[in-house]
Amino acid sequence: MPTAQDRDSDGVSDAVAAITARLAARHDGLTVLRAVTDACASALAADATGVIIADPRGGFELIAASDEHARFVELLQTQTQEGPCLDCITGNVEVTATDLDTDADRWPRFAPAATGAGFRSMYAYPMRLMNRVVGGLNMFYTSRTDLSQSRRRLAQALADLAVLGLTQERDQRRVERLAEQTLTTLNDRAHLGHAVGIIAGTLGVTPEAARAMLADHSAATGRSLRELSHAVTSGALAPAGLHDAPATGRG
Repeated sequence: MPTAQDRDSDGVSDAVAAITARLAARHDGLTVLRAVTDACASALAADATGVIIADPRGGFELIAASDEHARFVELLQTQTQEGPCLDCITGNVEVTATDLDTDADRWPRFAPAATGAGFRSMYAYPMRLMNRVVGGLNMFYTSRTDLSQSRRRLAQALADLAVLGLTQERDQRRVERLAEQTLTTLNDRAHLGHAVGIIAGTLGVTPEAARAMLADHSAATGRSLRELSHAVTSGALAPAGLHDAPATGRG
């Protein structure tokens, strides 16, 4: 009979395999980032996950969030210019907040809003390319959570894989290409938001449910989130068609 440790190991293996499969297939950045946020939930039991990147044009941008609560809190960081992720990006270090209730001195605007949204602990990990920080991977927990060192190492590894989702180039021009790819991914995010709005409005579901439908259809059919978003916004794929993915396409 499998032990709890065996099940944990299987969960980590499955999560990493899902990400590397998308990297091998050269999926777009949004699709890989979705796999990373899913891995944070399945392998690290995060209640919510988000990714903030440094915009090549200046400032910080939310590029991925697992749900609307995480989206709200992540946007708050970019708007108030404070929070664990921004400290993580500017300092190139892991930032932990095991008890946000006691962190009002560190982040006077962010911490109360995060706890008000139901989160109690948060971890932020730098996304690095050639020792340059280009963003941060954030994990949120609704109860006070103290991750072990092994789980923190896994979280940093997932942050490293997230960078590969933005650029898979191998030569010394990767930093310049990353800036170009980052702008492309930001545009993809805007297009995804438009598609989510169309699906939610047409089917009468929440934005979170609409995002999940796109992600499930992507996993079932192998089509990237970029491709599906463009199909929905152009009218090539009707929102109701998201229910028609073949079951055999799911991995």
